[in-house]
Amino acid sequence: MRYVGSKNKLAKDLIPIIQSYITEDTKGYLEPFVGGANVIDKIVCKKKIGIDIHEELIELLKKAQTDYIFPECILEEEYNKVKENKDQYEKWYVGLVGFCASFGAKYFGGYARDSKNDNSGKWSKGAINNLNKQRPNLKDIHFRCMDFRDLPKEKIKNYVIYCDIPYKGTTKYKTKEFPYDDFYEWCKEMSIHNTILISEYSMPEEFNCLLEIKHKTLMDSNKKSEDSNNIRFERLYTYKNTKMKNIS
Repeated sequence: MRYVGSKNKLAKDLIPIIQSYITEDTKGYLEPFVGGANVIDKIVCKKKIGIDIHEELIELLKKAQTDYIFPECILEEEYNKVKENKDQYEKWYVGLVGFCASFGAKYFGGYARDSKNDNSGKWSKGAINNLNKQRPNLKDIHFRCMDFRDLPKEKIKNYVIYCDIPYKGTTKYKTKEFPYDDFYEWCKEMSIHNTILISEYSMPEEFNCLLEIKHKTLMDSNKKSEDSNNIRFERLYTYKNTKMKNIS
């Protein structure tokens, strides 16, 4: 699924490392910030849970687990209608329109066109096709809408937990600021009985970097791919008391 900050292009590097921490003794795999489910859909584990605070997103992912046939595309008139009247539509449909027909897949971040005057719905058609292709890999995932701070810590033990949080200093997923300090403390506490893995550009010094991937980002359509300002170092971190893996 197209989603802001999606790890789909980095999955080939991330998945083997995450998967290496999942053993026969692992009780489950958890993503508290599941987003477009572009990592969890590739993980092999007997129990997989995808959490996100975005209700429309979770309802869309749940709908994708059914046999419901999604519309082929979203035209601009429909996009604007839904955007201005969200409470009149089912939440999954608001999510479908808000993510699959928006520029950069940013929730209602502006109608996406393949060209300035293109109102054919071509971009949204591609996004919906991507979601349809992903659907078989979503079937065995338990999706829930929840804030990570409300997860029942006492019940989560022997899990591998992968966190793809909103990165500091980048495009915000929602208007509310992400509680970074709360998250760092939560990671420390959860690491006592679980393996914690975090994607970020940087983390506090008590977190160890397992992997660094150099890549380009083009969120601004006016920038050129060779612009050095587009270069980012994607990093995978774990808390310092987690056993380090040999990933050479």
